[in-house]
Amino acid sequence: MSMHAVRVSVVSPEEASYGVAEFWSGGRLLGFTHFDDGDLMLRIEPRDDGAPVVVGARGLADALAEANRLLASS
Repeated sequence: MSMHAVRVSVVSPEEASYGVAEFWSGGRLLGFTHFDDGDLMLRIEPRDDGAPVVVGARGLADALAEANRLLASS
């Protein structure tokens, strides 16, 4: 089990309007954000191979801040 950096992307202005930012780690979709009652929620997707999803707290906090920045600028 290894930790990977998290890369954040916003695919389109339309997706951004719904608060959707994708979180990628180790070449796999880790999860995505979306707005729910005005709050930005993070949904973490289970891995296909059943292995646990491991992301460092600092990396996740930085990724969430980057998602907020990208969504605000879209």
